[in-house]
Amino acid sequence: MNNTGVKRYAGNVPGHFSLQLLKPGEARFEFTANEQFTMLGIGIPVSTFHYFMEEPDGRRSVDFADLLGPHSFRAFQARMNPVAVFKLTQLMQGIQSGSMRNIEMECAVLDLWMLTLRTFFEDGHDPSVSLNRDEIAKIKRARQIMLEHMAEPPSLLQLSRMIGMNDYKLKMGYKEMYGTTVFGDLREQRLDQALHLLQVGGNSVTEVSCAVGYSNPSYFAEAFRKKYGCNPGTLVRNRLFS
Repeated sequence: MNNTGVKRYAGNVPGHFSLQLLKPGEARFEFTANEQFTMLGIGIPVSTFHYFMEEPDGRRSVDFADLLGPHSFRAFQARMNPVAVFKLTQLMQGIQSGSMRNIEMECAVLDLWMLTLRTFFEDGHDPSVSLNRDEIAKIKRARQIMLEHMAEPPSLLQLSRMIGMNDYKLKMGYKEMYGTTVFGDLREQRLDQALHLLQVGGNSVTEVSCAVGYSNPSYFAEAFRKKYGCNPGTLVRNRLFS
């Protein structure tokens, strides 16, 4: 490592996570005095970053040098969502208990890395995407509508009329921008919201299930277990006895 300069970064905020790009050098991170905190850092070389950012055909739309520009250090920061908190907690507990195998730890780290990429780069517009600025704005509005009405979402045809775009263009454009279907994305957002409600709210599993649009609690529990690896009832019991 070339210790030719020292960079200070005092932007760490509780409940947030950051993606930090750093040229070879020495960095010093400053925190508020007499304040307890827990921080997990995951470092990778530029070559690994580029490998992760490649498309199946070898293209790479995000480049380390382009992101860093003329600077020697750059940081992107965002508030942690419930999914990231859940996965990070699992990883930290596994590390502290010594019960996590290397392959489990690597999978958990890659999950966190993917969440980071989605947070900071998902809304970036690739020049190869065949959508103009107005269409991108409409599709973003469509996503917002689905999130605001996740308990009773409109149909694809109703949604397309609400934003002034034909349903085929909406379906294909949504896939281009977010890498999934409208209702595939809604399913993930419902489960994310359910996780949040189960962790911090005072509701039962059935109440949370209905709140996020699942009329069948058994189907909700199955979907939740498939995504998070635990039953929603377990989180409720942990909340009650914590």
